[in-house]
Amino acid sequence: MIQKTALHGEHMALKGRMVDFAGWELPVMYSSIIEEHTATRTRAGLFDVSHMGEVIVKGPGAEGFLRRLIPTRLSKLAPGTSMYSCLCRDDGGVVDDIFIFMVSVTEYYIVVNAATLDKDLGWMRSHVTGDTEIIDVSSDTSKIDLQGPASGDILKKVVEDERAGGMGRFQFFYTDYKGVRMMVSRTGYTGENGYELFVPNDTAVPLWRDILSAGEVAGIMPVGLGARDTLRLEAAYSLYGHELSDTITPVEAGLGWLVTSADDYIGRGVLARQKENGAPRGLICFELEGRGVPREHCKVIKDGVVIGISTSGGFSPTFKKGIGMALVKAGSVGIGDGFALEIRGNPVPARVVKRPFYAFNG
Repeated sequence: MIQKTALHGEHMALKGRMVDFAGWELPVMYSSIIEEHTATRTRAGLFDVSHMGEVIVKGPGAEGFLRRLIPTRLSKLAPGTSMYSCLCRDDGGVVDDIFIFMVSVTEYYIVVNAATLDKDLGWMRSHVTGDTEIIDVSSDTSKIDLQGPASGDILKKVVEDERAGGMGRFQFFYTDYKGVRMMVSRTGYTGENGYELFVPNDTAVPLWRDILSAGEVAGIMPVGLGARDTLRLEAAYSLYGHELSDTITPVEAGLGWLVTSADDYIGRGVLARQKENGAPRGLICFELEGRGVPREHCKVIKDGVVIGISTSGGFSPTFKKGIGMALVKAGSVGIGDGFALEIRGNPVPARVVKRPFYAFNG
């Protein structure tokens, strides 16, 4: 049965175009993808991402447990900070990419992808030790993202906490909102300055309405899944099932900077070798030089030879051209090199460009 977030009624009232996404009925857009994308890049966008999974890992063994599961150095975290990482298999493939928030030395809050929640829970529980507790709080939690250049000013109108105005990137704190505990994090998936807000489901509607009201003067817009994808694509952020998967390692995905741990983590043998000696494949960013809109599973052709396949693609509202990412044979192309991308059977000229397409400077 398809699931609905606590904000489903708000999306319907705003005439959101609803679609089935990972078993959830969510808005793909309200007005248009380009309008919503542009609003987020230039003003502010509001996203319902309550379909994401949230898991608490706590107990005396929580730190050691996570050190075993991720390839990233956990000691870089301090209470009130967060980081991006992934759960890896023995062969280096990725179970899921995750965000880890360190609440204390014995408690961590982890955000996972909606489609992989059950898989992630099974993986974590199969490796858990007796002094670590894993608590799935996904069904009780709503996640609302406020993103864009005006997001900080809007947030300060809604959150009556002086810390809201002085947060650094990847910092978070807990505060009181209408008598309930809310987590506020300066993170996001758009490539813009922004915040992720975690509240109990029964608080989601008043928070959503308060943010839209506070941001009205700034030109805030509710944003659907369509623009969320074009925003993350411009930032060249990985999407699980596309740039990362059970068969794609973080090193192949261009995320070798995640592989920093000296612990005996799952997949270390493969990942350490790939980082030192190179992986057989690598991720490239490209832009079309011909007409067309790239999608996933398009063949990448160089000198008549298929060297890889696209993992994501679409039309960039910011750059007004087709852009994408592709997994190709290591060393087959470099920045500035041209190739052909086969779109619906037709070869379209494209060129490798530097990652990311769009970089936030702030």
